[in-house]
Amino acid sequence: MKHRLMMLAATAAILASTTVTWAAQYKIALMPFGLPEYMSTFVNEIQQHPLVKDGTVEITVLDGRFDASVQSNQMDTLITQKVDAIIFSPIDADAAAAPVARAQEAGIPVVGAVTRANSDLLFAYVGTNDVEGGANITEHLVEELGGKGNVVILEGPIGNSPQLLRRQGIDSVLAKNPDIKLLASKTANWSRAEGLAVMENWLSLYGDQINGVIAQNDEMALGAIQALEAKGLTTKQVKVVSIDGIQDAVRAVKTHGLYTLFKSAHHEGQGALDLAVRAAAGDSYQPKADIWQSDMKWNGGTAKQYNVPWIAVTPENADKFLK
Repeated sequence: MKHRLMMLAATAAILASTTVTWAAQYKIALMPFGLPEYMSTFVNEIQQHPLVKDGTVEITVLDGRFDASVQSNQMDTLITQKVDAIIFSPIDADAAAAPVARAQEAGIPVVGAVTRANSDLLFAYVGTNDVEGGANITEHLVEELGGKGNVVILEGPIGNSPQLLRRQGIDSVLAKNPDIKLLASKTANWSRAEGLAVMENWLSLYGDQINGVIAQNDEMALGAIQALEAKGLTTKQVKVVSIDGIQDAVRAVKTHGLYTLFKSAHHEGQGALDLAVRAAAGDSYQPKADIWQSDMKWNGGTAKQYNVPWIAVTPENADKFLK
């Protein structure tokens, strides 16, 4: 009896000291083109998805460092690792087509998010309508200027789909308003520091001829505002419009008269994760993110495109976008 009790005690001790680990059911890789503020928020939203938090999905994040060749090599690595699905936000829309094709050939589904690949092999794409966004901010600027004035455009990395598509929207509105003159356009690579430098140069070249700034993202807009203020100018004198709705930009709506469009990293990130799991698990999968309950339609996870709505940020509604 004593021996049996000792055995039971030993067994209990072993069980108490043993940690049971559960392997993730799905391994999904995330390939952001880089990690500026919006993309970092996007990554964080994916990491907060219910299936990631409960351990069903294991996420691997590979920073593309704003380099198409880096992203191409990363895709090859993920193919070798045989991940279950990939969420891809490419830096270059055209260069992204070949890596997507290689993943497709290897039987690994790719979901596009935030930025587009020029490929019809994506399982699905989730993101905003960037042509519409570019048109919206330009229409707002035209109205602010009373249909007349000189503007400059700060663009994203050349070849990045938001740069291309937002420019389409911007140009479509400028074409309808011939009294709005375009003085210059230049990439500032989604960067606040580069936006500051480019705007400083333009102020040296054009001075008070500039009436408005169209920035394709908030970071560049905030850099432009810094340059304007360093010259003693305000956004009442030089109107600034942009896109993304990052925290500093929302604050600038209230304090500096910036106009921006909010795009939801929560919708883009968690939507992309649900679609990636759907691609790996099959048509029986039911989405777990809350976005499908009101703002977006799941459609069985079979649609090729899922549009995330834009929301204009105003001084009146800005507080609801601040965390």
